[in-house]
Amino acid sequence: MVAEHFIASIGAPDKPPGTNVAKDAAIFIHEFQPLAAQRAIFKKSATQPNCLAVSEDYLFAAQADKAVVNVYNRAKGNQEAVVPFTERITSLVLACDNTVLILGTVEGRIFLWEVCTGRQITTAQAHLQAVTALAVDPTSNFLLSASADSNVHVWALPSLLSFSNTGLEAYSQLRTFSSHRAEVTALAVGHSSSACNIAVTASRDKTCLVWDYHTNNVLRTYLLHSVPQSLALDAADRAAYVGYDDGSIHQLNLLSSSKAESGQLQSLLDSSDGTAPRQPSARSRWRLPNSSTDSALSISLSFDSCTLLSGHQSGAILAWDVASGRVQTNIIQQPLPGPVNNLVFLPVTGLPADSKRKRNVPTIIKPKFGAFDTTNGSVPGNYALGMDLVSGLHSSHSMFKQALTAPSFGQALIDEGLSELVAWGKIAPPAANDNAAPASDDFMALDADDSEDPRQLPLEQQNAALTAQIESLRRLQTASFDKIEKINTERKGLLLREQKRLAKRGSVRANGVGHHEVDMEETEDSSDED
Repeated sequence: MVAEHFIASIGAPDKPPGTNVAKDAAIFIHEFQPLAAQRAIFKKSATQPNCLAVSEDYLFAAQADKAVVNVYNRAKGNQEAVVPFTERITSLVLACDNTVLILGTVEGRIFLWEVCTGRQITTAQAHLQAVTALAVDPTSNFLLSASADSNVHVWALPSLLSFSNTGLEAYSQLRTFSSHRAEVTALAVGHSSSACNIAVTASRDKTCLVWDYHTNNVLRTYLLHSVPQSLALDAADRAAYVGYDDGSIHQLNLLSSSKAESGQLQSLLDSSDGTAPRQPSARSRWRLPNSSTDSALSISLSFDSCTLLSGHQSGAILAWDVASGRVQTNIIQQPLPGPVNNLVFLPVTGLPADSKRKRNVPTIIKPKFGAFDTTNGSVPGNYALGMDLVSGLHSSHSMFKQALTAPSFGQALIDEGLSELVAWGKIAPPAANDNAAPASDDFMALDADDSEDPRQLPLEQQNAALTAQIESLRRLQTASFDKIEKINTERKGLLLREQKRLAKRGSVRANGVGHHEVDMEETEDSSDED
């Protein structure tokens, strides 16, 4: 049976728990449909916003005002470990198929913990203030970290996890998004696996920006009506939802044109007027029927994006109908004993297309900082992976499925299409049948007729078709070799320039020249080479 659940976690309780809540209960798993009911609780926890991460096996909850993370086993329903860190944790997110837990600290650093090996990676102080939110793109290639210093850093996640990085200076961000003027309170990343994915950030400067984290180009600028507290994107990246400090929810249509009177749709990737401010319509702001609930600290969308849940400072959890913008019902009969700082919908279970799990994490290995560091960039001998392989690791996806989920069309699919395009028209059509119906002008037969065997064609026509295919493959091969040779030449040039730069820096430092003069000389050399 298909079922959908959500998880809610509260901060420090500000009132005695009700009769429907167990003592010390802090994390709640509720069934949303088909039957609304509480399914599990976890005790002894108090989390701040963006401090809860959920996997198939475990719950990770960073404790408020403490430098520890509580780990709960979902199958056993108990607390499995208390993991200490050197700094207080202010945000959490899981990456790489839930095998890497990424933590943001109050000092502006990023911790990466491989839960199956115990390896911990620590970056330098990336932000000037605390990290307020973290997000990972669907491909686990990019990590975004937002901070109270109004900046958002974009990191290359494979580079951070690589053993070739040595020293804190090796862990540096790819780019910095600095279009906000106050603390970034919420961060969300789109659901696309392509290179056209987006990021959405909301700040205390009452702005919500939609931007391309590959290029830092601003695509939309929204002027909000109040201070945003939470943010969510629907499953198709068509709309963003912002929770305000007065408890209301604002729906932002990301595809609407900047000209309200036109009523036309505008591509989300059209950045022609990305910096032009847009004032969202007051009609798209969903207000509460009464003022009994206050700030919307957390929001989350259901699987079909038809229902939005909002967690409030008063402990209430409300369900909104996205189509009408009205409150459907109060999910829980009595409010929770503390503010609902985190609210997360879990993946739907019971679908026929659900794939079997290929691996299982039997136990969590606590982080060991510096235990796997190497100076030569190789994998250390004591690096061990603790994981159970439940099923085979081979992939049986079809070429269509791979092309659908890949960032772009694969080279094999492109080559096949080009070969078919070159061979098109080389084979003469079969003789027309007097009894056959005439074909329309726009008719194109993609599949050969079962009644006609290509081997029955004249030998000259078969040879011509094969020759055309061979010539197409040769052209593709020549172009590929040329591209590889060009890339190798550029790579050798870059390596040679880097070697000269390092050699010059070493010789100049040996002669006692200051860092500023060295940088000036390197800049001049680079400009001369360009």
